[in-house]
Amino acid sequence: MKNYLLLCGGVGGAKLALGFSKVLQPSNMTIVVNTGDDFEYLNLKICPDLDTVIYTLSGESDSSKGWGRADESWAMIKTLGDLGGDTWFQLGDKDLATHLLRTDLIKKGASLSFVSQELCKQFNVDHLILPMTDDLVETYVQTKNKLLSFQEYFVKLQCEPPVSNFVFKGLDNAKFNPLINLSSFNEIIICPSNPFVSINPIIQLSELNKFLRENSDRVSVISPIVKAKSLKGPTSKIMNELGLDVSVKTIASFYQEFAHTLFIDRADSHQRKDIESLGFKVFESDLIMNNLESKIALAKSIINYLEKN
Repeated sequence: MKNYLLLCGGVGGAKLALGFSKVLQPSNMTIVVNTGDDFEYLNLKICPDLDTVIYTLSGESDSSKGWGRADESWAMIKTLGDLGGDTWFQLGDKDLATHLLRTDLIKKGASLSFVSQELCKQFNVDHLILPMTDDLVETYVQTKNKLLSFQEYFVKLQCEPPVSNFVFKGLDNAKFNPLINLSSFNEIIICPSNPFVSINPIIQLSELNKFLRENSDRVSVISPIVKAKSLKGPTSKIMNELGLDVSVKTIASFYQEFAHTLFIDRADSHQRKDIESLGFKVFESDLIMNNLESKIALAKSIINYLEKN
């Protein structure tokens, strides 16, 4: 069995990561998660994508939302609102415990990687889940009138302002996670997360960027677009606002320098030749993941293809 490295954002990527975790042993799989979405709220270190992946693989995620904890309660945030506090970012009571522990450990000198591994232990997740970097990288969204922090754009304003660009503060000085030996992986999977705000911060880290460019034959992309729509989140909306065609060919163009294989949905098979003209190998599968069985089925189809090629 080959060794797989998954590059992952939040909800969409976590779905595929869950499928992979049901097929691959922990020794054959590592998940690297975007931390550009991380921010401080109420003086707490919040890591939305890391938490989503950990909660999802542990079976503790609220499946109806795709984020947060299952069977959550909201006494703290309600009381905070009653006291006149800022409640635009909803923290559930069980979720709050995660942020309190993380913040405390980091203030005592622990790295984000150490904290993530500790949380995985507490949630009984055997597969290795690591942040893309232990350094601070912050995603900002350029709108017509203002540069917004990602969570302000994504949560507070519900992705409403039209987007024109993205800024990743701290990226130039950030180092790719030193716990990850890139040469030890046979295959690198770019999960169906938002390419602009979830994957781009990861693949722009200099060490990983160079490795992907030099080893693009190891890299496969799972399209986040099916039938000109996002699998999850504002990807298609952003593409429209950037003047890009909402299509799997556009996804191929975005990743052209980093990958050689693109997995598309069978519904987009008519674009196969256009994608192959960009130098990609194309594999068709069913990319819609609406239950555990479909997540596992997609993971198996990807793994079976890559094990033979």
